[in-house]
Amino acid sequence: MATQLYPSKDILYSPQASWFGDEASPMLGWYHPAKLRDAGGSRQCGVVLCPPFGHEYMVSYLAYRHLANQLARAGFDVFFFDYSNTGDAADVDVLTDRIGLWQENIRQAAAQLRKMAGVQHIALFGLRLGGLLAASVAHEIDARAMLLMAPVISGRAYAREMLVLRNMSSISDMNGLQADVDLDQARDPAHTVTDDELTGYEFSAATRSSLGKLDLLKMPAPAMPVFIQARDDVSGQEAKLVNAWYHHDHALHVSDLPGYAAMMTEDAHDTVVPMAVWAAMQDWLSRYFPLASIDSRPYAVTRDVASIAFNSQVIEEELLEFEGMFGIVSHQAGADPKALPAVVLCNIGANHHVGNHRLYVTLARTLASYGFHVLRFDKSGIGYSKATPDDRENDVHAAAGVDDVSSAMYFMQGKYHSPSFVLAGLCSGAYLSYMAGLDDERVSGLVLMNQLTYRWQEGDTIDARRKNTIKSSHYYLQALAKADTWKRVCKGQVDFPQIAGNMLRRIGKRLRTQWQLLVTSLTHNNLLLGRVARNFRNMEARGTELLLIYDASDTAVDVMTEQLGRHASLLGHSERIRLEIFNGADHTFTPRWAQSALADLISKHLHKRFNAASANAAK
Repeated sequence: MATQLYPSKDILYSPQASWFGDEASPMLGWYHPAKLRDAGGSRQCGVVLCPPFGHEYMVSYLAYRHLANQLARAGFDVFFFDYSNTGDAADVDVLTDRIGLWQENIRQAAAQLRKMAGVQHIALFGLRLGGLLAASVAHEIDARAMLLMAPVISGRAYAREMLVLRNMSSISDMNGLQADVDLDQARDPAHTVTDDELTGYEFSAATRSSLGKLDLLKMPAPAMPVFIQARDDVSGQEAKLVNAWYHHDHALHVSDLPGYAAMMTEDAHDTVVPMAVWAAMQDWLSRYFPLASIDSRPYAVTRDVASIAFNSQVIEEELLEFEGMFGIVSHQAGADPKALPAVVLCNIGANHHVGNHRLYVTLARTLASYGFHVLRFDKSGIGYSKATPDDRENDVHAAAGVDDVSSAMYFMQGKYHSPSFVLAGLCSGAYLSYMAGLDDERVSGLVLMNQLTYRWQEGDTIDARRKNTIKSSHYYLQALAKADTWKRVCKGQVDFPQIAGNMLRRIGKRLRTQWQLLVTSLTHNNLLLGRVARNFRNMEARGTELLLIYDASDTAVDVMTEQLGRHASLLGHSERIRLEIFNGADHTFTPRWAQSALADLISKHLHKRFNAASANAAK
């Protein structure tokens, strides 16, 4: 029953995605309204969740969503958002640094939450860099409480730590784009990892300099209650912070509950939400903001469409939901949705729809600038979409994923009258695209990037696949020429039995594909091909454009070779099949040059192929 106190079920229970901030540079935020009926009232306190930076943002995304839900159930209004130039937000051309911009973003998010929820008080939560940024503006936004999880204490030390990690990375020495694997090709200076990037994200000298000026130990002790959650993987500097803030007149609570390390994993698939930590934070915060009845509350007005400047064009991005799944459609302002196939981007592993280092955001907006309508969405169990039918999250290869892709195509047909579809994805996203495109006549194109499997069976696990996975043969040939490899061999740090066993299996599979190629050429009979090669040939025969993209050192190259032959020779020669191999891009195309080159390659290829197809059809 809708009343003034409970205006609608949607406002009470469903997180609301909305664009906010400046019209010229919008950000995406998720408003989690206080669940007044569950909590028994409102706490008249809104909590702004300030995200961390880079990879830490990606792996903690699911945990942030759970924290927002936890606090909303307790009667808090919550706002989780993306800083400018991160996540789904628009890029702002800041010539100096990002730190001042992100501090202003937190101020904007607090103002937005006050406007949407009508709350009297604001509290701030921040993880890692988000904690440092939150503390730096807490006084300015009149925050009444602060929750910090493993906060960055010194911006200068954090910047140094990030640079050390970058220099230790396997992508710190990169080569350029090439059409084939060629170990003798000279380095292209334009295709190197610059000093102003960090694991695929911009991290300029100006930003590092500005960050170095922030230090929690040098800030005045906050005049508000503070909850500090310590790290449980290494000894952090939380003790120093407690000593610096201990003598102020407000409550300072330190928690050593475990949960940080299990959340901050190398892969989003492995992240474990620290529910015990979230419960402790909720209990602590609730003591300072008791429940109270309210006479009325504003109805949250959301902005579903944003206009974003990109490559000298205006890209419109629409927020949408279909069958319990969230997505964003990018298209050029005024573009005809029926002129070209719609492009659907399928999740990279358990990462939500922005993709690793925002790869899908860059790709979607680049494709949109070429006239395509592009949907990046979260399948069941990822991001803000519903759970899978068996109520699981982060289930990367769930069988329901193929149905989700099909549902996405039906939605785009209904809303935009899309004539056909190009399915694109990286890693598990490539697998879902491949599976969804096998028998669906609506699929006129596939873009498969570093696809690691062509068959996922019940009982398979990512952990088991990882254990039995080694680098590509190309990688090991390169490694033999490096002195560091032999040092590791002498120290017993190289698992020769596993590598040798896998290499022998690869040789056997390659001999089989060579035999298939020979027999098929002599008999002109595709039935002698393996199942995967036949699937690709059948899709090509029905007119499907196939673009296969790999990094030369990725094991996906060997997986492809085992199924399709060297250089995909089992697929024959067709203008509808294109194979491209990058050198030095890594599995997720982390270097910024690789991201740009990849988006440019895919957009130009699809634009050329489907504009040519449209022209031929018109004749």
